[in-house]
Amino acid sequence: MKTFECGCMFETENDQIIYNPDITKLPLNCKATWDLICEGNTKGVFQLESQLGRSLAKQTAPSNMEELSDLIAIMRPGCLEAIVDKKSLTQHYIDRKHGRDPVEYFHPALQSMLSSTYGILVYQEQALLIARGIAGFDLQEADILRKAIGKKNVGLMTELKENFISKSEANKVVNREQAEEIFSWIEKSQRYSFNKSHSVSYAYNSYLTAYTKAHFPHEFFTSYLKNAIGKPDTYEEIQELVNNARIMDIDVRPPNIKNMNKNFKLLGEFPTFGMTDVKGVGGSVYDKMLECAVDSKIDVSKCDWNDFLIGFGSCIKVNAFEGLILCGALDCFNLKRSEMSHELQHFKELSKREVPWIQECKKRNKDFSLGQCINQMILENDWKDTKRPIYRKDRLHDLNSLIESLKNPGYHFDDSPSWLAQQEEKYLGIALTCTKIDEYDISNANCTCKEFVNGFNSTHGIAIAAQIEGVREWKIKNGKAKGQKMAFITISDSSCSLDNTVIFSEEWLKFKQHFKEGAVLLLRGSRDKKRNSFLIKSVHKIKNIV
Repeated sequence: MKTFECGCMFETENDQIIYNPDITKLPLNCKATWDLICEGNTKGVFQLESQLGRSLAKQTAPSNMEELSDLIAIMRPGCLEAIVDKKSLTQHYIDRKHGRDPVEYFHPALQSMLSSTYGILVYQEQALLIARGIAGFDLQEADILRKAIGKKNVGLMTELKENFISKSEANKVVNREQAEEIFSWIEKSQRYSFNKSHSVSYAYNSYLTAYTKAHFPHEFFTSYLKNAIGKPDTYEEIQELVNNARIMDIDVRPPNIKNMNKNFKLLGEFPTFGMTDVKGVGGSVYDKMLECAVDSKIDVSKCDWNDFLIGFGSCIKVNAFEGLILCGALDCFNLKRSEMSHELQHFKELSKREVPWIQECKKRNKDFSLGQCINQMILENDWKDTKRPIYRKDRLHDLNSLIESLKNPGYHFDDSPSWLAQQEEKYLGIALTCTKIDEYDISNANCTCKEFVNGFNSTHGIAIAAQIEGVREWKIKNGKAKGQKMAFITISDSSCSLDNTVIFSEEWLKFKQHFKEGAVLLLRGSRDKKRNSFLIKSVHKIKNIV
């Protein structure tokens, strides 16, 4: 047995590591896990995977389970929407936690009840502690208050108010005016306070998923990609997960027919798409492929392109077969995807009578291509035989045309990066092997999206060659530029995508016309020290070199 720094125990057999973590024994003080949360790297982490969750995890920077529970509670709409002194309770918590604002208490008696949340009423349980400590509520009265808060029972809360105020006066901890103010907080907390027992259990599950992501990232992404299939926003989920994996130096790969894995699977260190993760290739198609491999005695792991085309061409629907080609699942045959697609279309022009003969010809002549098999069929057809011929006479011209087109297609097979990326996006939800940017001269760029995420900076400025993925225009509400428009841009290159890109009003007015989705541009700017975003200062067109 061997103990790793993360605290898990692992068994080793013949120098092979077998992961065997016990989630009941995971350390709750794992630095790598807390660092991951504080960095906002929480895509896929329970309760924290949304854009809001990632942002608040970074701003709050929790370092223990108590603070992680607080983070989950202040993410609720009530805390976010409850405004006190022109700031949400969520922002008050963050500013007080990091010492930007002083921690103040309306009354000294409240300190013991609210100190863990920096003087802010966050949990329902805190309201109960206040009721007992300030008004002397017994357990039964406190339970009634709990029900009123939990069920947002305004009528019951009104009945409890006078009881709270009169008991507070009798308890002599606060005066009547102070009691009224304190109870008004409890009334308002109906809209936002969260049950701490729920929040703590949520926090524990958040920690477990963050721990998994920190220590088993390859398995983590494989599992989450597998579960992305079937969601209403499948492609968006896949894009975010693959982008996050790239930032963590994990290469997600397209499917490979040689592996024949049905769903996402970890192959070596690479989370890999499965056959049924390709658009148009469902479970029935996959099962049919397995059946066909057995019937035709084809070892997919060892066959070549012609074996696969002729052996599987009649059992896989043309749209599914096309999807396998264009997503990269058949790249193992070392042919251009456009060429394989061309030959598939020609195979599909064969009649039901001709296909079995072509397949039999291929078995007899292992090195034959599709064109050679068709030619052999023509040579061996005997019209004098009164038995059923291989093909009809009126098919001879068409078959000769197929042979000629296979030899001389009349155009070059050109798998341009932009075309490949477009096809992969269509069938997988994201481009994995190349991007449109690969067609452009990016020699004037000094930084990639991933390098920016990793902290790249330069006194000479930052220049990123990227594709525009999304544009969100925003009307400025405050400050000198109030009423003017700025924009938040999502950009990408072959390394990853970057969604914290900003262009302010002056530059937006000047360069707005260039920001069309799909455009490839050279963006020059700098790093915002406060928000760590990429601030665009100038925009330049890039020359296409393909």
